[in-house]
Amino acid sequence: MAKDLRSFIDQVTREAPEMFLVVKKDVDCHYEISALLQYLEDNGKYPMVLFQNVKNLRGKIPSLRLITNVAAARERVAMAIDSTINKVAMDYVTREQNPLEPTVIDKKDAPVKEVILKGKEVNLFDLPIVTHHEMDVGPYITAGDAWTKDPETGDVNCALIRMWAKEPRKFIVFFAARGHTHYYYQKYVERGEPMPMAVCIGHHPAFHLGAQTKVLGAELRTIGAMLGEPLELVPSETWGNKFCVPARAEIVIEVEVSPNEVEIEAPFGEYAGYYGPQRLSNVADVKAITRRKDAIYQDIFAGHRDHLIIDAPSLEASIFAKLKEVVPTVKNVYVPQSGKCRFHAYIQLKKTHDGQPKSIIATALAADFRIKHVWVVDEDIDIYNDEQVLWAMATRFQADKDLVMIKDMIGSLVDPTASIDGKTTKAGFDCTVPAPPQRFEKRLTVPSETLEKVKKAGFVTEDQIKKLV
Repeated sequence: MAKDLRSFIDQVTREAPEMFLVVKKDVDCHYEISALLQYLEDNGKYPMVLFQNVKNLRGKIPSLRLITNVAAARERVAMAIDSTINKVAMDYVTREQNPLEPTVIDKKDAPVKEVILKGKEVNLFDLPIVTHHEMDVGPYITAGDAWTKDPETGDVNCALIRMWAKEPRKFIVFFAARGHTHYYYQKYVERGEPMPMAVCIGHHPAFHLGAQTKVLGAELRTIGAMLGEPLELVPSETWGNKFCVPARAEIVIEVEVSPNEVEIEAPFGEYAGYYGPQRLSNVADVKAITRRKDAIYQDIFAGHRDHLIIDAPSLEASIFAKLKEVVPTVKNVYVPQSGKCRFHAYIQLKKTHDGQPKSIIATALAADFRIKHVWVVDEDIDIYNDEQVLWAMATRFQADKDLVMIKDMIGSLVDPTASIDGKTTKAGFDCTVPAPPQRFEKRLTVPSETLEKVKKAGFVTEDQIKKLV
């Protein structure tokens, strides 16, 4: 059975039902969905949430069902590629090295073609597009994977971008200036042509993981690698065989982005946890919508875990691959929630030379423009535990010799501390002990054989431990 959003829902409800919540009450897509997610988050809960009865933008119920928070827990992201929270980045690297070519199937076999709407039949307001935050300018599609095509090479790029549904057949779309989508768009601008773009909503999280690869033009093959099977495509309604779309998506919206028309867009709640300012963004005309008959609309709670974690494994994998070329004894990379899975990187190292940490810091800070702070720790430190990383910083770091600071690097435009053109000061912290044969104080340990003896003796059962707060 081919993988899609529904197969993942089935997997989660079967293997981890405690991670799945169904809401049957009528709910408004204007603030109420994000308010419930915020309430759950305030209580430390991040389940997938399926809303059964959602008012669409015209206030009609029943609209399509809506699912959100799919990637709000790292455990579920790992589950999507049969991994674990500690190994997901490494398993991403392994899968990425074994890409699979996509396959094109017949229209009659494509679930996303069960309903086809064109021209005046199209109305974005029939969809339950969510307004998330108090100052958002309007309803935004946040889980729409935007597919664009290089007009010169034919390579397809995939990116999660924000799209304001301003009118029934009109989006205002924002392309980050440092992103691959903007790179492709500029080629169409130079030609004076509108850019075809397919907005794909609702698919297996492995699909979205593959789409986040940092290798330009490799997205479709990487999606197949993450799914563990070739991605099934089908010709689009607007451009036919010249532009294929994912056959097992829940919804595909086909648009053309104007090469010259712009309008004011935002404020919008961004990944840094702040509102992005108003700016001139691109106008896109909706040409067609295809979907399943009982489509499930997928949303991402912008600026929160669902928005952040889905990109983390590909970012970690990209940084890891670059570091391995410089320092082969690097063990692992983690971009923690504390840095919005973008700004901070924890790097675990088997240290053999005192120059390695600073080489790692310089490489990691340049590996992705969003990375702002890097901590390098020894292999005895659990990088998935903030307390251990900060303990290493407290006891193995001296600012006068272990701090690396670089001014005026390219940073993120949504970082409120960066300059208006995105320049930022970045820093790295060498929190490692000196390399052998130099000595350093031993950390506290309990004899491992005694620890195993206590575990087997059953002084405390696993069920008792699980119930403890």
